[in-house]
Amino acid sequence: MNVTAGGEAGAGGLTPVNPDPTGAAEDSAAAAGIEGIGIGIGAIANEIGLTKDTLRVWERRYGFPQPLRSSGGERLYPQEQVTKLRLVKRLLDAGHRPSKVLPQSIARLQQLAEDSGVGQDAPDVELDRLVELLRVGRYDDFRFELLKRATLEGLARFVLDVAAPLSARVGNAWAAGTLQVYHEHLFSEAMQVTLRSLMRPLSEALRGRGTHPRVVLTTLPGEGHGLGILMAEAMLALADCECIALGTQTPQQDIVDAVMAHEIEIVALSFSASMPAQAVVNGLTELRAALPPKVAIWVGGSSPALRRKLPDGVLNVAGLGPIEGAVAEWRHSVML
Repeated sequence: MNVTAGGEAGAGGLTPVNPDPTGAAEDSAAAAGIEGIGIGIGAIANEIGLTKDTLRVWERRYGFPQPLRSSGGERLYPQEQVTKLRLVKRLLDAGHRPSKVLPQSIARLQQLAEDSGVGQDAPDVELDRLVELLRVGRYDDFRFELLKRATLEGLARFVLDVAAPLSARVGNAWAAGTLQVYHEHLFSEAMQVTLRSLMRPLSEALRGRGTHPRVVLTTLPGEGHGLGILMAEAMLALADCECIALGTQTPQQDIVDAVMAHEIEIVALSFSASMPAQAVVNGLTELRAALPPKVAIWVGGSSPALRRKLPDGVLNVAGLGPIEGAVAEWRHSVML
């Protein structure tokens, strides 16, 4: 998804944007919002986790971002502004205020992130080497190294020591602009293939054994990242849970129907930092009200919303490692 900056601003009917209080043009824009020189506002909202209204308010109040206009009137954000918006989102999630970060240059934001410890990776030469293989386009070597590590380490150690920290590394590199969206997609595809190949024998062995809890795994509408919930499925299977995976972005009623049809005891959901915090809270509140009280909801992921007070009956399992303990506690509570 390569785009150019303001050097082509006068071409193809593109001009700098003046504030547009209505934003009517964006409402009918294509979801991808890409016309070769910039990324549309809808795509920015989905990928970074900033609402359209937030972007428009910042534009009016702080003078950033400063998108271009397509011939159809849609806001288009050049790559440099996208990179800055990723850094801004990370810093806001860490507690910084918009008025303090939006006027700063990318270099200053990168320094602020480094000074604050935002998006910093723990030292690991092997993981850095995997990221570099991805960055330079050696995808066959990248996939081979993943499979090799998975074969050597087994499912649990691969999830905890490779998949999870490598996912964080790729996300940080994407936020910093050193990896592009297509790199992230290639990484996600390779990791999912590797994890599914490791999980398949165990999942098939667990099916129909009558083990408890029975867990359905998915994400809510608006959350398209499925790698986190797949890693959680692996750890739940290792804890002898029978898992039913619904994929990503499952409507609320479909989740409720699956719970009833399969006698589900736990609904497990994953939330990335790209989903707006209020959408996370609202989605959980509505789902909790729609499910029977005896059905637990477990959540996890990098969303800052999970650090807020969650609705009663929603458990934040903070990380993949604690899943085994959470399952043991659930089983103990059922026996009481």
